[in-house]
Amino acid sequence: MSAATHLAKFGVTVEQAYDFIIANVDQPEIIFDTAEEFAVTTAMLSEITQFSTAVINDYFASFNLDTGELNDTHILINSDPGALSSLITLNTRTGILSNESLRGFVQQALNDPSQYDAVFGPQFPFQDDDGIYDAEELGVATLSNVSATIASIESLFYGSLIKMFSALDTSELTPIVSFPVTERRESDDFQAFALEAFKDIPAIVPWPDDVMVRLVVNEAVILINELVEDSTIVGVLDQSFLGLAVA
Repeated sequence: MSAATHLAKFGVTVEQAYDFIIANVDQPEIIFDTAEEFAVTTAMLSEITQFSTAVINDYFASFNLDTGELNDTHILINSDPGALSSLITLNTRTGILSNESLRGFVQQALNDPSQYDAVFGPQFPFQDDDGIYDAEELGVATLSNVSATIASIESLFYGSLIKMFSALDTSELTPIVSFPVTERRESDDFQAFALEAFKDIPAIVPWPDDVMVRLVVNEAVILINELVEDSTIVGVLDQSFLGLAVA
């Protein structure tokens, strides 16, 4: 999304944003905090100021401010899934794989069940002001608008987990799920293996429903516990197999 389109959500023009930045150029914390509050990314700051993102990164770094904190603004995923975007989808399953059923299984297994709804809410207050989440807010260019509700994000969360597991056969799933959870984020080997595994989608879902429930619930519990415990994680799918594969 362009800076102009994004700023228009707050009734602000690019020219006004530029004037604000210039007026506070000797107070980088004010610029940084304002950008973070309104989800203005480094790329948008570059568009506003006409300075490169490298220059902007260096400017903030000289004051010990990390622009990486400005760039995770999407509700679902904060790395570009590209060709794997098709794995991110609403859950249309019924029975034991319905959203209602999965919610019940997951909630009772969480460290803090009371936090369940919170992880499916907007990351920034403005995101649900118009009653919809658009592709930019979700982080997936191929998605259509969805209603700005907990139920929508929950459905995309479960639907995507089901689609991910449907793309993995036994030979691919075993090394992925057995890889230490705490090492997945930092491992180039995990990223490469998972990315390759997702590219070859079986014609038939390899798992019966009862196995799929177990796979989805176990992974959902891990992800939601992480989202609750680590405030630096933004998108609900950022730490999923898919999110880590395309990081």
